[in-house]
Amino acid sequence: MTKYIQIANDIERKIIRKEYVNRLPTEQKLANEYNTSRVVISKALKWLAAKNTVETVVGSGTFVKERKVFQPKIQEIPANLHDGFYHSMQGKGEGTIHSHIVSFSIRTADEEEIKKLHLKPESKVYDIIRQRLVENHPRKLEYTIMPIEIIPGITKDVLHKSIYSYIQNELGLEIGKANRVISADKADAYDQDYLDCKPDDAVLSVHQIAFLKDGRPFEISETRDRYDRAEYILFQVKN
Repeated sequence: MTKYIQIANDIERKIIRKEYVNRLPTEQKLANEYNTSRVVISKALKWLAAKNTVETVVGSGTFVKERKVFQPKIQEIPANLHDGFYHSMQGKGEGTIHSHIVSFSIRTADEEEIKKLHLKPESKVYDIIRQRLVENHPRKLEYTIMPIEIIPGITKDVLHKSIYSYIQNELGLEIGKANRVISADKADAYDQDYLDCKPDDAVLSVHQIAFLKDGRPFEISETRDRYDRAEYILFQVKN
């Protein structure tokens, strides 16, 4: 892999981890950080711009682009069929399910999360990235945001098992419906790291907001699957 693509992938990882949330450092600062020339950095940024990851504005700098999700009619999943990856895989005979915690932190919710989760300003949320494996083969990459005030007590031990089982069995909460939007995307740096994707592979992206039975939203998530390992059952919802 050429140096500028390696650098582009590393910058993309930092964007995914939200180390860069708005404006990137200058080309010169990036060149110093990666011990390379501005020419190489410029090629890396052009590579990311071609992927719609960043946008360079002449005279202003390079900025992170917000991911645009194609918005077809939202799919509503019935409560009794919405129980998380762990339970959906049980009984299929595909082998042992394992979760690798890529990152787990607590932070202040941003404006979009406050709006979608109906939170008060300065509310805290869990920010979770998990790689889900079956028989040690990568199956899914999950990005999950949950409010601490509604789902308290999540630990790494919980993350290694099933969050949904913890919510229902330990917290005694009933899980309700979830709104999903399913779209296609290009593989990013984390997909390459954790889903064995190649740079040109397609990825199935599922954005979801999940609700408790009492109507409170408790989860914002994105699940990413390799194009050849994705499997979702679609349900027709009557109006």
